[in-house]
Amino acid sequence: MFRRLKSFIKKYKIPIGIIFVIFLIWYLFFSLPRPLFKQDTSTILYSEDNRLLGATISKDEQWRFPVSDSVPKRFEVCITQFEDAYFRKHPGVNPVSLFRAFRQNSSSGSVKSGGSTITMQTIRLAKQNPKRTYWQKFVEIIQATRLELTYSKNEILNYYASYAPFGGNVVGLDAAAWRYYAKPAHQLSWGECATLAVLPNAPSLIFPGKNHELLLSKRNRLLKKLLEEKILSEDDYMLALSEPLPLKPNSLPEIAPHLLHTSSKIHKGKRLHSTIDSNLQEQVNLIVENHKRNLSASEIHNIAVLVVEVETGNVKAYVGNTKDENYSYSNQVDIIQSKRSSGSILKPFLYASMLQDGQLLPKMLLNDTPIDITENYDKNYSGAVPADEALAKSLNIPAVHMLEKYSVAKFHHRLKQFGFTTFNKTPKHYGLSLIVGGGEVKVWELAEAYRNMAYALVHDDGKSFSQEIQFMQNENPKKQKYPISPQAAFLTLDALQNVVRPDSEAGWQVYSSKRIAWKTGTSHGFKDAWSVGVTPEYAVAIWVGNADGEGRPGIIGVKAAAPVMFDVFHRLDLKKRFRQPKDGWTEVKTCKESGYLLSPNCSHYIKQIVPKSGNNAEVCPYHKKINLDKTGNFRVDNECYPVDEMLSKSWFVLPAIQEYYYAKGHPYYQSLPPYLSNCNAALNEKPFDFIYPKNFIRIFLPVDFSGEQQAVVFEIAHSKPESKLFWHLDGKFIGTTQSIHKMPLLPEPGKHKIVVSDELGNRIEKGFTIVEGKE
Repeated sequence: MFRRLKSFIKKYKIPIGIIFVIFLIWYLFFSLPRPLFKQDTSTILYSEDNRLLGATISKDEQWRFPVSDSVPKRFEVCITQFEDAYFRKHPGVNPVSLFRAFRQNSSSGSVKSGGSTITMQTIRLAKQNPKRTYWQKFVEIIQATRLELTYSKNEILNYYASYAPFGGNVVGLDAAAWRYYAKPAHQLSWGECATLAVLPNAPSLIFPGKNHELLLSKRNRLLKKLLEEKILSEDDYMLALSEPLPLKPNSLPEIAPHLLHTSSKIHKGKRLHSTIDSNLQEQVNLIVENHKRNLSASEIHNIAVLVVEVETGNVKAYVGNTKDENYSYSNQVDIIQSKRSSGSILKPFLYASMLQDGQLLPKMLLNDTPIDITENYDKNYSGAVPADEALAKSLNIPAVHMLEKYSVAKFHHRLKQFGFTTFNKTPKHYGLSLIVGGGEVKVWELAEAYRNMAYALVHDDGKSFSQEIQFMQNENPKKQKYPISPQAAFLTLDALQNVVRPDSEAGWQVYSSKRIAWKTGTSHGFKDAWSVGVTPEYAVAIWVGNADGEGRPGIIGVKAAAPVMFDVFHRLDLKKRFRQPKDGWTEVKTCKESGYLLSPNCSHYIKQIVPKSGNNAEVCPYHKKINLDKTGNFRVDNECYPVDEMLSKSWFVLPAIQEYYYAKGHPYYQSLPPYLSNCNAALNEKPFDFIYPKNFIRIFLPVDFSGEQQAVVFEIAHSKPESKLFWHLDGKFIGTTQSIHKMPLLPEPGKHKIVVSDELGNRIEKGFTIVEGKE
């Protein structure tokens, strides 16, 4: 026989050689699937302390976790004792087991035993369990030996434990541990490991909740074997026997569902290790649910919260929306990554930018009188208000005047430097409304921008940088030079520490040392309520509203969002306060009344420490030198009064409209004295001006619910309200006002001119157009 075989080989040595080479090439390079496993896996999200926050189901509707780093020792012992006792010794194939299986199958006439090793089963799992045939078994034997040459025993066991079926749609040890025991695999007991070890052998027949007695019997037989092999002590064996079987699968944790789904879009099918503090995340979840219950009574259903650590830029809590099993209120939407109307939440960045560029000082008076494009939230006006107070009170009118001075294009560019990516239209598109809600922002970028401002102050070496915040460990966020100096950041955050807190925080200054710089915002139509706060340790950003954009009267920053923010801050360990940077300051003299740099006409000054750029600020435009008669009661000039009898005095003078509102809140404000009766200079001065209309404008007459047109109210501010004014429309006298200078009019459509004069002959006029239809 051997002689014939030798002759055959000699005769066909070339074909045999070719076949052998082909086989060898196949064996070495093509026998194993590449990659070994192609099945989709779940995305798994862990907290910074390695706690499971949540998992997504794979594309094929299986709970299949990605391959783990290792297999717990207890499960390794259980699975090898049950499936392949010689796993650590054989080369991928156990001839004894194969022979025994062949004999059993031959005697029974059907497949009773496969004789497969764990390595061979891993091959079957990689090929997604093809039909069992002798040829398939032969190929598996060849591939198993190749697998042993490629991977270590530990790696093979990892693959097997990660892709073995554990009943239902549960695949892999890690998924099984969570689904059946609600814990990670490394915490499984001997009884639990033994239970899971017997499942892959017949997963469709036996799993928790099905064939309970059969599963119990198989587990106990395995435990008995472990006892006989002296792997378990008698006490451990008895304890394991007493452990109950799981009755049904558990739900996986859903501690940060929106972060899970957002991150899975980027890192699909991976094990993700986040920067989330799991304890804080759960506390914030409870805060959100508590406020959701209260707000839902007002038909407000959605809340988003983001907590960022200032020092590292790491996200510590991420609540993208409220929870609702039926997603009745678009609860699946991740609000943190969604664009929403900004309201007035961007004002601190304009304030800081103007401080940085020397165009603003903290006590500089700003115009606060009615304008066409917006109004203050409380519909009150101060006439003139210090810049830091305007920011603390979030006044819209001064902010619009600030933006007009700074320029929309410049601020638009600066917002991009702050890290905002949502302002992708031209500056002209936004106009002055940019500062009062004309654009959109994301909670994510808002938190990042406020965090970076706090970071610039905490690290006040002048080399501070802004960086992207991150929720994944070991990321390398982009960094760039921060556009604002630590000095400008300090003054901005200092102003924001004086914001009036909501009613729920009444008395905070008495019992709390927590100094939080914070800002609220409310979008037009009450659709978005914002509140953002920062300390040296944390930045917290809150959004409250309805995800579908439905406005409600209660969607107001200070009432809806701020209470959520302060509840979150109460859960944080806050010990530090913002410190004033040591360097980068200069001392300047500023006008006591106006807050501008001192001018030669200012009567009183105070010394202030301001950023060095403050040297470039404007000098006071409101103090004027005036000449009075010797009584000091009337103004005069050299044409109507002897020069040697004149009294020269510095006087704080606001424009007529500003003076009208400013005097109401400042009883000590003194208007300019009138001119002496024989002085012609009085003819050139107009002590009153229009509040509405401001310019040659198009006016749409308001319409009531019945469809009737209503009168439009014209209004004038007078430095001496008790004066009498005479009103004329298109040359016709229409009435007189005194003290309150308002005149309701209902003109016909078309162009008109209104003229108003006083008893001294001063007059002003404005052109306007009445337009039919709705605005």
